[in-house]
Amino acid sequence: MRLVTGLMLGGIVAAGALGAALSQTRIDPATGAQVPGAAAPTAAPAATRPGIAVLNRAPPRGGQVDWKSAIGGLRQSGGGNPAPNLNQAAIDMTRVPILLPTDGDLTAGARIYSFGDYYTITADAPGAGVSLTGTTAVVPLPAATPLKVTPMGPEGATSQRTVDGQLISFVRYGVLYTVEVRCDAPTDPRCADDNYARGLAAKTTAVVMGAAARAAAGLGG
Repeated sequence: MRLVTGLMLGGIVAAGALGAALSQTRIDPATGAQVPGAAAPTAAPAATRPGIAVLNRAPPRGGQVDWKSAIGGLRQSGGGNPAPNLNQAAIDMTRVPILLPTDGDLTAGARIYSFGDYYTITADAPGAGVSLTGTTAVVPLPAATPLKVTPMGPEGATSQRTVDGQLISFVRYGVLYTVEVRCDAPTDPRCADDNYARGLAAKTTAVVMGAAARAAAGLGG
C-alpha cells in the first residue's frame, strides 16, 4: 500500500513543485517561444511488468537538462550504480539523470517506475518508506493554489511537512528532484522534523544515466 501511495503522492507533489520551480512554461513548437500556463501532454498507459511502470510520453517540453553538469556529476560519483537491483529497462528509458542515495541498505530493495521524463524510486525501511523522484515535466497549477514554500540556496531547496512525513525538493542539472520520507507512526523521529529527510537528500548524490539519458547527453546509448 505504501508503494502505491508513495508513487501517487510523489507524482502529485513533484508535478506541483516543478510548476513553481520552472515557471510553469512550455515551448511552443511552432515559434520556439515560452508559453506560460500551458498544460503538459496527457500520458497514455502502456503495458507494465513487475518492478516497472511505463507510460508513453512526448519528450520534455519544460525544463532543459544541463547535460554538461550532469556528466560531471556522473564522473564525480564514479559512474557506478549503487542499486544494481533496479530494473534496467526502466533506467534505460529515463531521459533525465537519476539520483540515488549512497546507502546500499536503503536501495537494496528499491524499485523504479519510469515515465521517460519523470521517474519515481521507492524503498521501504522499518516503519517508514522513502520516495525519490526526478522530472522535467511542467504541469501548471491553478491560480488559486497557494504556494507557501520559499526556495532557498543555489539549488532552490525546499522543505515541506506532509500528512505522514517530510519532503525535500531541489533543482539540480535543470531537473527537479524530491526526497520524501513517510512514517507509519506520527511520533517517529524521522518524520517529526526535516532533519532525517535533509540528511538523506544530502547523500542522494550518485548519478545514474541509462541509454536514453546517455544518448541525450551525447555519450551514446
